[in-house]
Amino acid sequence: MSEPIKFYFDFVSAYSYVAMNRIERIAARWGREVEWNCVVLPEILAHHGATSPRDQPAKFAHNMKDFPRTCEMNGLPVNFPPEVPPYGARLHRLVFWRLNRKDRGLARQFALAVDHRYFGTGKEVRTASQLAAACKARGVDVSLKEIKAAESDKRAAKDLAAAFDRAVADGMFGAPFVVLDGETFWGADRLDHLEFRLKNLAKVPRGFEPFSFTSPYTSRNGPLYVKCGAKKATFGFRADDRHLNPRDVVHGGWMTSFVDVAMAQSALYELGVVALTPTIHLDTDFLAPIFHGQWVTCDAKLVRSTRNMNFVECTCYADGEPVLRASAIYRKPREMKKRVGKILSPTD
Repeated sequence: MSEPIKFYFDFVSAYSYVAMNRIERIAARWGREVEWNCVVLPEILAHHGATSPRDQPAKFAHNMKDFPRTCEMNGLPVNFPPEVPPYGARLHRLVFWRLNRKDRGLARQFALAVDHRYFGTGKEVRTASQLAAACKARGVDVSLKEIKAAESDKRAAKDLAAAFDRAVADGMFGAPFVVLDGETFWGADRLDHLEFRLKNLAKVPRGFEPFSFTSPYTSRNGPLYVKCGAKKATFGFRADDRHLNPRDVVHGGWMTSFVDVAMAQSALYELGVVALTPTIHLDTDFLAPIFHGQWVTCDAKLVRSTRNMNFVECTCYADGEPVLRASAIYRKPREMKKRVGKILSPTD
């Protein structure tokens, strides 16, 4: 079982607002859990003798433009409140840790609701009543009574202090801060680096390696993997939330794209050549749904090869169970290179 991703944030950190709205989706794509840790960012900065961007005029002026742009790029509403950042956030942190002790999911929803009100709508969230209003607006079931109870919750205060110790031990110096298997990532923009690393760590069956010859479309939805034998190439991918339709099963459009690549390249591999081959016809029969996390393979066979065409059939399996059948016709390209060893890019 993989260790959870450690996510350190604070309500006073604008960029934590961006990260907390992305981190769970990224982790889910690669089958990881996220451990949320709310800390007192000013204490982290003080520990390192650092100053807040607010106290650095040039950096703060940059952030006032960069933060809204970052929110826009991530589809998040943004509207700065009267005072930035909300340094009176001790109650926020205590409520988070009080809720986290009882219901981690609820604690995360509370954090999202509070930062949505503050950074998304520009409304203050300093008082217990304002925190309760933030929750009500987002449909988060946290009462005013529960929020007020956090003010004197000694266990929540201890959990907050313990989070500081963990953060310092993990090397945190700013927020948001993420730790993946001991590797650290700082800033909302470094979540792309986090996903890059998760892709590299993705669990695939033995013998499969990343398929390097891709298009921008398959790269965004990949990686694809391939296992090469003497004359046969088997393609595979790990289903994640990028591939799902509204019913939470893998979208037929993605499966069609996957088998198109797999069948075309498998046929060329079987012929011992490397090339780009246009699709003339593609027909698919969907046999069963494919769910998040399943390992999907395409077992393709070159049925017939003429001077100008390749006729290919395949069966796809999800964790060993048949889920799709397909057949296709591909036009043979005029220029083909002899394959040497494993599959090569036509541009090699």
